[in-house]
Amino acid sequence: MKRPLCAVALLMAAIVYIYLEFSISKLTVYEPEESFTETTKVVGVVIQKEQKKNSLGDIYTALYLVPRKPLKGKFEYIECYLSADSYEPSIGETVLVSGKVNEFATPRNPGEFDSRLYYSTLKIAYRIKNAYIDKANGKKDLFKESLYKLRLVFESNLDKTLDEEDAAIMKAMLLGDKSFMDEEIKDLYKDSGIMHILAVSGLHISIIGMGIYRALKKIKAPGGLSVAIAVTIMFCYGAMCGMNTSAFRAILMFSLRLLAPLLGRTYDIFTSLSLAFILLLLEQPLYLYNSGFLFSFGAIIGIALVKPLLEPEVLRYVPFTMKFADDREESLSKRIMNKCLDSISTCLAIMLVTLPVYTSFYYTYPIGAIVLNLVVLPLMGVLMVIGIICMSVGAILIFVGKAFGLGAHFILLFYKVSCNISKINGGLIWYVGHSSKIQVVIYVFLITAFIAFLYYERDNLAGKKYTRSDLLRFDALKILFILFSVAVLTFRIHPDLEINMIDVGQGDGILISSGSKNILIDGGSTSKKNVGKYQIIPFLKYKGVGKLDGAIVTHEDEDHISGLLEIMDDMEKGGVCIKKLILPEISVKSRGENYNHLEERAKELGIPIFYINTGESFNMSDISFLCLNPRKDMVTEGANAYSTVLYMKYGDFTALFTGDMEKEGLDNVKENLRLSRKDVTLLKVAHHGSMYTTDEEFLELTKPELALISCGEGNKYGHPHKETLERLKSIGAAIYRTDEEGCITVEVEDAHIKLRSFLE
Repeated sequence: MKRPLCAVALLMAAIVYIYLEFSISKLTVYEPEESFTETTKVVGVVIQKEQKKNSLGDIYTALYLVPRKPLKGKFEYIECYLSADSYEPSIGETVLVSGKVNEFATPRNPGEFDSRLYYSTLKIAYRIKNAYIDKANGKKDLFKESLYKLRLVFESNLDKTLDEEDAAIMKAMLLGDKSFMDEEIKDLYKDSGIMHILAVSGLHISIIGMGIYRALKKIKAPGGLSVAIAVTIMFCYGAMCGMNTSAFRAILMFSLRLLAPLLGRTYDIFTSLSLAFILLLLEQPLYLYNSGFLFSFGAIIGIALVKPLLEPEVLRYVPFTMKFADDREESLSKRIMNKCLDSISTCLAIMLVTLPVYTSFYYTYPIGAIVLNLVVLPLMGVLMVIGIICMSVGAILIFVGKAFGLGAHFILLFYKVSCNISKINGGLIWYVGHSSKIQVVIYVFLITAFIAFLYYERDNLAGKKYTRSDLLRFDALKILFILFSVAVLTFRIHPDLEINMIDVGQGDGILISSGSKNILIDGGSTSKKNVGKYQIIPFLKYKGVGKLDGAIVTHEDEDHISGLLEIMDDMEKGGVCIKKLILPEISVKSRGENYNHLEERAKELGIPIFYINTGESFNMSDISFLCLNPRKDMVTEGANAYSTVLYMKYGDFTALFTGDMEKEGLDNVKENLRLSRKDVTLLKVAHHGSMYTTDEEFLELTKPELALISCGEGNKYGHPHKETLERLKSIGAAIYRTDEEGCITVEVEDAHIKLRSFLE
């Protein structure tokens, strides 16, 4: 009753969530009135600009336009990447832009980043690449253009006073510009759980805003004027940095905190948080599907609401005493202990609230972040002050800027070393996997009930006498309830056998799982760049796979190994671990450059290498694998012919994984099949459905019920070939293709087979 806005915010969140569950596709799919041509022309007003850096290190300008002709649906903006030779307009100008339209892609695998949803949240309909300004006129927005130029000046000052890597981090931290950061550093911060320090949020506002306000008060400025100046400067700062959701929340809460005494009101953190939540959700309901938005509000809820409840009751109601040589030493030790307990309870409180965000968006939880934040956060205030000095006065007094820049360098170096230590061998990363929506709802309900119960019990505890054992039992009950809630959120039911054909475009990538055991057959693509980083590794994280018991390489072509090499690179940084590498045992002269590179890379990382040939077998849980190709020391001209072919059996379910087998390899497999006829339930069609691999005799020998084909959309080879599809249809095989259905999943449970495709 005392906080009606909180009730409104909760009710609004529930209504919006239910609405989005039924209408999310309508809000995220932009349907233009007419199809895009090779070169599109758009007239619109420039409302925002920012500089970006591409993978080649080239700097370009990104414009955000409000088109003269309103966009359909909830979309308002168009993003334009200017070509190097184009005129750069000012904010506020009306421009005629021409360029090639790039529509945002939807994910084709579980765990893959949803670009369309992300940009829909920002109300951006599509992107124009290599955009060129044909015409520009109209009134300029001098205020916004001045803020943009001021931001460029600040960034330039950071470049002058810091080295390249440090300057890029400080640009992200102080100005909200992450585009100049090295991808490795960005991933390091994200995987270590300290990515939040790069977001313009509450810490920035409290240091800068309160610093300005207190400075004004010290020079005896009137209260109203001090508040007005501080709030105005912070809103300008937020606008200069892009005004993301965390910045808006922090600036609004800061403003209300200063305004409350002037209006004769008491500042209430939950009311101000609720007001920010309501305003943002009214502006864009899709924020409920934005991880940054959820993290921003979740962190404040954790600190303000949950943290007070995590303090051990036995320390709260039973004084903690220790014997020391003198009172001063006792007092210092108590302060240190209280500080440590306070920091730990803060991290645990934020973890409890934000854990569903991790299991819904990132699928891993950096356990090391709980400890890492204890050493990172205390230095943030110092680092920010140093950064502000470097970007404001550093260019005028260059020696002063460089001197302070040295301090920033050592702090950032300390952060980097600490992050790397927390990621050693991936030991402090919990591959929790994906939680279903029902699990998240139940978890939120349990935590909410838990909070209500604890506040009720705390009211009862106050003023009553309890023994230490009573309080210890109450603390134990809290721990058990938290563990139970986390178990509900992270519990997974695994089928006896699961086969996932990952959509890697023109390539292969198959994950076979049984219980906690996982084997990856191939992993590569020629149509998708960084397929390991953007498709395979996110899929493994979604499945909660932190280690591969085996990585089987059928042959050395790029479309089968490029992503696997990226997994190895990730493993070197503490990512997904490969326990063993299995290669086809062929003659030395048939081993190409890629084969040798795989061997060398595995040896560098300490991955045991095993070699397999016809007749050899191995087991994974209750699943057996028999190799049908290649022959030992096989000599071939091309890599496809020596492809590893595996016959898998689990109860009555059988499968044949064929790589890109052809020519001698196909003949070898058919010979083995004639000797011991092996009908198969599931066939991984060889070579992406090429007509030269899956002939009539082979299909007569195998008679597959299910045929899975991995190929890229509109690939230049025309895979799968019409002839192959006709042969498969003639024997009654059900055909599933990644180019049409995305990731394909086959589950086997108690002799029952369940197949589903991601896009359907």
